[in-house]
Amino acid sequence: MSTISQLAVTMSRTLYDKDGKASQFKRHFTNLNTEATTEQLKSFKSIIEQITGEHFDKLEVIKTEAIN
Repeated sequence: MSTISQLAVTMSRTLYDKDGKASQFKRHFTNLNTEATTEQLKSFKSIIEQITGEHFDKLEVIKTEAIN
């Protein structure tokens, strides 16, 4: 049996400068509730977007599992 011991998310978006050169912008959040559902994480992303005024293209979930 394995249990999730730590949960983090990385939200990223691609920005383009005036010459069309792409760069990645990321925000990383750690120590989230290990029992959070996919829908709750999507809601968290939406709240962060509303607070910051940014729009993120991608949401990555990073789980650390302890294998018993």
